[in-house]
Amino acid sequence: MSLPYSTLEVCGAENYGPPGDGYGNTNKEVVNHPDSITPQVAPFEVEGAAGYFPEVVNHQKEEHPSATTTPAKICGLPKRTFYIILTIGILVVIGAIAGGVAGGVSRKNYSTKHSDDSNSNDPRPVPSNGTDTDGNPSQSHNTNVLDISKLASSNMTGTDGNTYRTVFFQDTYNSIIARRWDSQNKTWETINITKIMDGHATPLNPIAGTPLASTSCDYNGKDQVHVWFITPANYISTLMLRHAKTSPNGWGYDLSGSGTVETLHGSQLAAAWQRCWSDNCPNDWGNWAVAYQTPGGDINIANSTDWQTPTMAVQARSVAENSSLALIPQLDAHDKIEIVRLNLVSEALHSAEAGIMQQTIYVETWVPDLDLIDNIPTPEPSLQFAITLLNDFSLPMFLALLPNGTVSGMWWTGTHFESIPSFNFNGGPSSVNFTAISATEEAMFYGISNDEVLQYEPDPEDLFSFKYVGRVYP
Repeated sequence: MSLPYSTLEVCGAENYGPPGDGYGNTNKEVVNHPDSITPQVAPFEVEGAAGYFPEVVNHQKEEHPSATTTPAKICGLPKRTFYIILTIGILVVIGAIAGGVAGGVSRKNYSTKHSDDSNSNDPRPVPSNGTDTDGNPSQSHNTNVLDISKLASSNMTGTDGNTYRTVFFQDTYNSIIARRWDSQNKTWETINITKIMDGHATPLNPIAGTPLASTSCDYNGKDQVHVWFITPANYISTLMLRHAKTSPNGWGYDLSGSGTVETLHGSQLAAAWQRCWSDNCPNDWGNWAVAYQTPGGDINIANSTDWQTPTMAVQARSVAENSSLALIPQLDAHDKIEIVRLNLVSEALHSAEAGIMQQTIYVETWVPDLDLIDNIPTPEPSLQFAITLLNDFSLPMFLALLPNGTVSGMWWTGTHFESIPSFNFNGGPSSVNFTAISATEEAMFYGISNDEVLQYEPDPEDLFSFKYVGRVYP
């Protein structure tokens, strides 16, 4: 099951630039002085020949031989006193300016020096210095998991009877990391996919916080894991692990699904694997389907049977830009063998401030179905959707990560929908504040909280709660 996620879309744009009229001018009033008073400091040269400009200030009263019985005054002060005060004032101002500049330079040099020292001596991993999904420089304050990383997860039951799970996220270097678990070894193994792909002609270059989606299958003798992300040029890129059980490091590009599908800037992703719906299936390993938002705003589904010809599932007018997405197949509730439909959730807007999770289903074509979780925020990075399945893959549970770090949901009981305003996460860390979520078809929940990837599962005694399974990473 894939992780839906959003980037910053609905926001007010602000421009900061120079003002228009009067830029560089002042609104300070000009005071017109009488002709007998000079409105600015007058240079000494323009004063009359009778002006008295002492080189040395004496404390005794002294008159110039040409002084008149009525001494000249400025601003009500004798000229000597005025110029003494003026000179002292100017020296004080110059000293303050010089001291401020010197102090600023000193602080700058101190800051630069200590910044360099901290970078060179800090033993922690260097934070990511890439760009986020909106093209801005990114800095992670975490040491294990990129703090704006998205999350994807998928599972499969192998023909050997073992359960295999893979969880994808980004570390603080923007690398795509896979954590792999199987029910035989019962341990998590770390695989740095970005490092593996460094030896390829086209190394990975994921942006910080890139959307991630994943599917896994072991079907007709083929065990595979796929992960999708979006390149900086807004194209979907696909990575494939062809022999997931025996060669967990054998990652490579799936050329049939890479670099051909263009997305809207900020588009999210969701993916699902489905068995063939008929005996005449052209692919004996089933079909991979990926949901994304087109540059025109539609939600399209690209299918592995023909990546070049995607199908529109939701028109642009019916979905929010950069909507969160989730996609999952659903088995028949009675025989629990036959796939009866695909479930797609996206976000529609009620207003500029509120949205709703809406469901679109595929049987023979894509049709609108039901409105699910109401009164959710408009799309943003911290709003994410996920879907899991209960009762042997037949009853869907829809999840929404809200910006405050809590998770709300709605699930189909078999007869009606039941709303879950907020899930309880019991066991494990004393408190969780999720920044990304994902879920698999087998009802496993994953979340990033406090620089860790955590695993939970539904509590069979209380469907309003998830119980702690363990820490996935680190």
